[in-house]
Amino acid sequence: MPSSSSTNGRQSHSFVWVGTLSTGPGGARLECGSRAAAQPPVQDALGRVTVTVATATPHGVLCFLPSYHLMNSLQKRWKETNIWQQLNELKHVFMESRNVKDHNDIMEDYYKCASTSKGALLFAVYRGKVSEGMDFKDHQARAVITVGIPYPNTYDIAVKEKMSYNDRYAAERNLLSSSDWLLVQAYRALNQAVGRCVRHRSDWGAVLMVDARFTNPYYTKHLSKWVRNFLGNNHHTFESLVNSPNGITNFMQNMAVRESEDV
Repeated sequence: MPSSSSTNGRQSHSFVWVGTLSTGPGGARLECGSRAAAQPPVQDALGRVTVTVATATPHGVLCFLPSYHLMNSLQKRWKETNIWQQLNELKHVFMESRNVKDHNDIMEDYYKCASTSKGALLFAVYRGKVSEGMDFKDHQARAVITVGIPYPNTYDIAVKEKMSYNDRYAAERNLLSSSDWLLVQAYRALNQAVGRCVRHRSDWGAVLMVDARFTNPYYTKHLSKWVRNFLGNNHHTFESLVNSPNGITNFMQNMAVRESEDV
């Protein structure tokens, strides 16, 4: 993983930018648990954020979501609000498929389009094939957006059974409690998704973690050490994300200049 000397979120010297986002364009708190993410105002804010990142970022952008259900819900909402059209004007847009053959075709097309001047945007799901089994280097992922903290679905029967089993035998078999197990699963999935971005020493990219909970140290201490090192105190409102010297827009502009100088 990349190394960083950043301790305060000022990362202009770095090839890697990591930040969090706690508010939407109107200033409302942006928390992306399953109930909140189902609400139209939150979905609209997520749309604006995605447009902002896609506008600023050259080539490939990945956006990781907690579920296929939310992915489909966002697409439906954004088609109603014109966000989907804006995204398709900015990038070639793809959505991860559960079907293996479709997945392979989609990824082949995504890689091709990511290398073009228009670039590509891929919506994927935590714990899916994209987040766990694929590399995205150089142009293939100049930015990664992660939405929410992907706790397992506690309404799922298998998850319920696992939680019950752990609580029943935690002391006897030295197992994690159900709450600790959920935490480990959530951050394993989140850290795997974040790790899709920068794949070698000279690679560069940005990671934006969208959820107001990350302003609380409890929710950042479980991130991978390299992510915490780059993050520092780089927490943003929507306005500072776009306009601050430490924001993602400024980072992308600086990297564009650096790349043009290297040509």
